[in-house]
Amino acid sequence: MDIFMKYYKELSNRIELIIAEERENINKAAELISESLKDENRLLHVFGTGGHSIMACEELFFRAGGLFQIDPIFFSGVAQINGGMKAEIERITGIPPIIMRPHTITKGEVIIISSQAGFNSLTIDAAEESKRLGLFVVGIESKELCNSVPKDCVARHPSGKNLHDIADITIDSKTPYGDAVIEIEGAIQKTAPVSNILIFYILNILIARSIEKLIEKGANPPIIMSGNIPGGDEYNKKYEDKYVKLVKYL
Repeated sequence: MDIFMKYYKELSNRIELIIAEERENINKAAELISESLKDENRLLHVFGTGGHSIMACEELFFRAGGLFQIDPIFFSGVAQINGGMKAEIERITGIPPIIMRPHTITKGEVIIISSQAGFNSLTIDAAEESKRLGLFVVGIESKELCNSVPKDCVARHPSGKNLHDIADITIDSKTPYGDAVIEIEGAIQKTAPVSNILIFYILNILIARSIEKLIEKGANPPIIMSGNIPGGDEYNKKYEDKYVKLVKYL
């Protein structure tokens, strides 16, 4: 089997695991989200709590086929554009209450906290602050990683907690220990990471399932149209005027 098929098989096998083992959790999370978002003035908050996990916010925010009701909690301190090694800021405690403060957050809304690992300080503090604010927490993490990394590892929150210890619902991304999945003869480490592809699948199916449920509840969810096709800008304008007042980064 060549490297193209090896990587494809690794990804497809893990997506099949998500479908088989995480369907119930995704459905439960979609029910929470749809129940909240049927009120058009409510938002779905998304916090990607790491150097690559931050892409969870970018994946869902202002995206064709997505929802206008997405409130991304961007923290530039962990963004790779500011320097790869600076992403270790995810290990510092006490940050989430500060960066969440300017956002429009209403008790009873839902927040998705997405982490490649599930135990860094930024992740655990974000989950605990979200609970303090009265949000329902949907966590995305790698349970294999959470269960394999020692409690005293420097990358962990000082409490030793995992995201699933705090979240109301946790979805396992099926990311393996170490993330990369392909061994190449002569290479000193595995290559071809899978975490973001798996997490993007979860995020997008979660939104799609939430939209299904919103329609079942009689709502008319504000779905974004691509601005790169005719009529897109005009279609989106009516929603932009409304949500620019609610969504910090819009």
